[in-house]
Amino acid sequence: MSKAAEIVTCNETADAFQKVYYEKLDKQRHGTHGLVNLYSPEATMTWNGNVAKGRASIAELLGTLPMSTCHIHSVDAQPINEKAFNNKAIMVAITGNIRYAGIPEKEFAQTFILQKTDSAIMKISYDCFRFLNEF
Repeated sequence: MSKAAEIVTCNETADAFQKVYYEKLDKQRHGTHGLVNLYSPEATMTWNGNVAKGRASIAELLGTLPMSTCHIHSVDAQPINEKAFNNKAIMVAITGNIRYAGIPEKEFAQTFILQKTDSAIMKISYDCFRFLNEF
């Protein structure tokens, strides 16, 4: 596959991923089919400086957040050299606005590393969420 075709495939994967992710964040954050199942068992999430490692800790952190509504502005993705993770991986960068119940809407940036698992499914191995314009 050419590099250009690989980038197109990455962006198609990222677009499909973000639709599922933010739908689950806004409406299915908990439960057996919830958001946490998109993460690999060893994933790390950093949410505005708060670090959670592993699905249980990520579920706990997500459970502390009020209900949300997200509006996505941009999605970009790039392939990561397979040697970096010993498997196929892509970096996904997203910007948008999020409104939590009772809190004014805020701009955010979120970066994911999606990694192919043994079963050829892409899972989140790293997630970094940050409000913008907070300082």
